[in-house]
Amino acid sequence: MINHLTALDRSGHSATLRVRFSTVQVDLTSLPSVVALSKHLVHTFPRLDAVIFNAGMGAFTGIDWIGCFISLAKNWIEAVTHPVFKIQALGRVASQPVGGDVGEVFCANVFGHYYLGHELMPLLRKGRGRIIWVSSLEAYARVFDKNDIEGRKATHSYESSKRLTDIIALTSSLPSAKPWADSYFRSGEKEEKKGGGKPKMYLSHPGICATAMVDLHVVLFYCMTMAFYIARWSGSPWHTISTETGANAPVHLALARDEELADSQAEKKKWGSGSDRMGKGVLRVTDVEDEGGEAWEELGRDAWRQMEELRIMWKAKLEQL
Repeated sequence: MINHLTALDRSGHSATLRVRFSTVQVDLTSLPSVVALSKHLVHTFPRLDAVIFNAGMGAFTGIDWIGCFISLAKNWIEAVTHPVFKIQALGRVASQPVGGDVGEVFCANVFGHYYLGHELMPLLRKGRGRIIWVSSLEAYARVFDKNDIEGRKATHSYESSKRLTDIIALTSSLPSAKPWADSYFRSGEKEEKKGGGKPKMYLSHPGICATAMVDLHVVLFYCMTMAFYIARWSGSPWHTISTETGANAPVHLALARDEELADSQAEKKKWGSGSDRMGKGVLRVTDVEDEGGEAWEELGRDAWRQMEELRIMWKAKLEQL
């Protein structure tokens, strides 16, 4: 939250006159916690202009140090932009008080946000209606299996969840996903009769920030940070390092005028927080692997169908509590 506030202050959008701040805690791996948050927000606020789905986790258990040093020796910038040496646990799940369990990383990074977004549709329809996903540069196509959408069998569950994030956000307005996207964006007859437009999804990522997502000893953390600085000074466009600079892209999508987003076709792009060599924040559009074409539309349709089926199934289970 602090990171987004700092980026907000630097955004130049007269943000302090337009934004209200409130703090509430939620456990995104617990669907009852998500439901409790949604009820609190619906009863507390008259509208929401934007939600930024930023929280996330990885099932990281360690680092392959030999692989790390080999990668750095071959290509320093590539090694600290697209690391291949992080070790991740397989098959972690988040147990729910009713109805079984959900893939843990999937629930924290995608499904918890997704479920919350639908529950907040009445507020989003009354506001500017922006859902802003925070993805990653590590959203690789090769790690995602549409037949294992929760990433229970994935050796790279974090990257799989971020690939799913890209797919959901960028296909939300495609005809192939329309039946399920329309179901998701529907808030109920009473709310829709009162007016308000259909919310839109936008996609962003924070570049490469120095965070504690991978649990490192303090000395190793500072070594990692120094490695990031070396990459930036060597010409990397993505090493924002500070989380405040990393928040630039989602904050821009939250505060920009509707006309500005429409002119730039922002809904169809992945917006990244980048940096120049001196650390000044730069917004950059980021390529998404295999985007476009019939296969991409089919992937979006399958992802949206499964996400909506999961949401509806879990909603029925949670209503039993």
